[in-house]
Amino acid sequence: MTTLAKLQRNFISDCLSGKLTEENTRLAKDIDTQSISASGLMGIYQTSAIGNIINSMKLTYPVIEKLVGDVFFRAMCKQYILSHWPKTANMDDYGSDFAHFLSEFEHVNHLIYLEDVARLEWLFHQSSLANDALTTDWKLLAKVSESEVLKLKFELAPSVVLIKSDFPIEKIWRMNQLNAPQEETIEILDSETLLLLYRDGFKIEMKSLSKGEFELLGSFLYGKTFEQAIKISTDAENDFSIQVALNKYIEQGVVCGFAH
Repeated sequence: MTTLAKLQRNFISDCLSGKLTEENTRLAKDIDTQSISASGLMGIYQTSAIGNIINSMKLTYPVIEKLVGDVFFRAMCKQYILSHWPKTANMDDYGSDFAHFLSEFEHVNHLIYLEDVARLEWLFHQSSLANDALTTDWKLLAKVSESEVLKLKFELAPSVVLIKSDFPIEKIWRMNQLNAPQEETIEILDSETLLLLYRDGFKIEMKSLSKGEFELLGSFLYGKTFEQAIKISTDAENDFSIQVALNKYIEQGVVCGFAH
């Protein structure tokens, strides 16, 4: 007799596998097949499982769904799911490589911006789930000598995400929000976009960045010293004000601390 634990493992395996046949349905010998085949019965559960996963992806990728339409989105997600089964029961973890899947999915090759929009939506999702930043006493910064300040490494809040794209993904994203005003045209090419995402309370903020701001925050993100960050950001943008940018992002909670 098959143990309960093995029955459960076989059930999950049959639900989260490819096309079912009588030969590869693991529960076949434990199912009464007088009225319906084992693959037919497990196919019902598999279809339900796929439907639930698609509904989860609709929450993570609402703009992609709107851009391609509900019917096509469901069909596209099914193809993705069949080759990328969830590894955990937490659907918040699922869909990280959907953008890469779209880059290779031949039916959307003409939508050259779709991969980057999906990447933006995944990072938006990740930012919403990030931990809160720890509280920093910024008065301690005033006690650091000028020479030591240059050696500091400023830290970004856990929810901070930086994204760069060759397409106007921010405009595309905003145009496809509920009740958003519709722009007549968007210039797809030669539209470099530099974006900052971070959580302010329960809301995810999306901000366009200048090249200097992007390089400054990117330097902090990758653990550069303040001195290195100054050089990288001022090289990227003439007349870039480090003081103004740093004060702004400390005030917004984007820069959340510093370490020696």
